[in-house]
Amino acid sequence: MRNNIWLLIVIMLAGCSEGAVVFAPTPPPPDLSPLRYDHPSGAFSVTLPRNWSVFSQNTVSLASASFAAPGQIEPSLSLAAVNLGQTVDAAALGDILNEYQTRIRPDADRYVEEDRQAMGDGSWRLTGLRHAVGGRTEQVNTFITRAGTFVGVVEVIIPDDTDQMRTLQTIVNTFTLHPDAPLQAAGLTALSSATRDTLEIVHVSTWSTPSGVFFITGEVANYGDALLTDIPVRAVLLTDNGLGVAEAVDTVMGYGLPPGGFAPFSLRFGQGEPARTENYELSLGNEAWKPDTQATIIGPDELEWTDESAFTEAGQLVIDGTVTNTSQQAVRDLRAVVTVFDDAQTVIAAGFSDVTPARLSPGETTAFQITVPEMGGTPAHYIVNVQGKP
Repeated sequence: MRNNIWLLIVIMLAGCSEGAVVFAPTPPPPDLSPLRYDHPSGAFSVTLPRNWSVFSQNTVSLASASFAAPGQIEPSLSLAAVNLGQTVDAAALGDILNEYQTRIRPDADRYVEEDRQAMGDGSWRLTGLRHAVGGRTEQVNTFITRAGTFVGVVEVIIPDDTDQMRTLQTIVNTFTLHPDAPLQAAGLTALSSATRDTLEIVHVSTWSTPSGVFFITGEVANYGDALLTDIPVRAVLLTDNGLGVAEAVDTVMGYGLPPGGFAPFSLRFGQGEPARTENYELSLGNEAWKPDTQATIIGPDELEWTDESAFTEAGQLVIDGTVTNTSQQAVRDLRAVVTVFDDAQTVIAAGFSDVTPARLSPGETTAFQITVPEMGGTPAHYIVNVQGKP
């Protein structure tokens, strides 16, 4: 089973030039037979087509995996398991349903439950609607089951295609918990850390300036285990029938996004939002994106900084600060990035500034300033991150 590292994959087919006829055997079709997937923790298994991609999490207290069919950018199936440390009976499972749906599920602020139904095997099916990034609404079926001290959660995004739905139903019916796995006991809140992919777009907001410029701002989270650099982010404004009417492309701010890190983006539509726009689509990566696997970024382990903020008379947010090189090597091309949030934790502005001098020796300190000219709301707090190159 292949790991889903890039979000967009393009298969290039080479054509044949004119000339002599060459007879070649027809290549065999790809092997689409089912394959049993065992999570590295041993906490659960599932059987699905072997050409589906997988992104897994494996911590001492959480086991999760998400799967996407060939050609899909986003996973349509997510599985997770935790060990609560005590046997879960039917009554306890009922309390778990309520707590998970209202407080634990990662999308609780964008999800509305519509119905729940007890299944014949003792599990529950919960149906609901989730507001996805871009204004779309998607139907989500959530299955919650138990075995011994383990609780498992299966989430399925309901497709429009009948054959795809039938395939997903078959896969879900093979999900099996293994309560003898060495998963450390934890609370149900561990499930809130389950993620669906290596990269995820979060905390998105859309807004317009008084002059009519339209912005889409947000953050990208790196849930993988490798530093990623120069991450492209693309927004397409869509009509109600899915026709693209405007597009903006940029890269995530900063030099690199380390494992567990967040970095902002700001996509600008200088001509404003077209009148026919109903929603939008955000995507990460493209067919040309190849992260530099040898890249090294200098960050908070070797840099220390302070910052303070003030507003100008024109209402611009200005961040003044200093950064010190606490490492034993020189750092070059320092860059300071600011992410501004409102009280709902959505990103309402982002910006960066390159720091001078271009080279900072060990122990040296220099000043920096970032000006944020416009924001899409009332700022509640901000985060500054400084990075450099060795």
